Amino acid sequence: MTPPSDPKLTELEGRREFNVGKQVQNDRLPAGSAMYYYCECCGAHTATKPEGWWQDPPPKFCADCKDLHKDGVIPYSDTYADWLSANGKERYAASG
Repeated sequence: MTPPSDPKLTELEGRREFNVGKQVQNDRLPAGSAMYYYCECCGAHTATKPEGWWQDPPPKFCADCKDLHKDGVIPYSDTYADWLSANGKERYAASG
């Protein structure tokens, strides 16, 4: 994989690496626990909402990734899940 040449892409790569294994698996939390939401592009935490909260949906992207999309630096199809898969990484930390 060639290293990104745009400084914005270098920052995105750094955010993705930083967020590996930091996501909470909502389906493993006890009933009634808050739900955690993450950026679909870099995996950064974007919101915590009470379970069953539907009034205002959580953001799909963090502010940095929203700007990257708006500026046309990356397409919406460039997702964190695809990046994890392409780099052989796991979204969640191994639980012991």
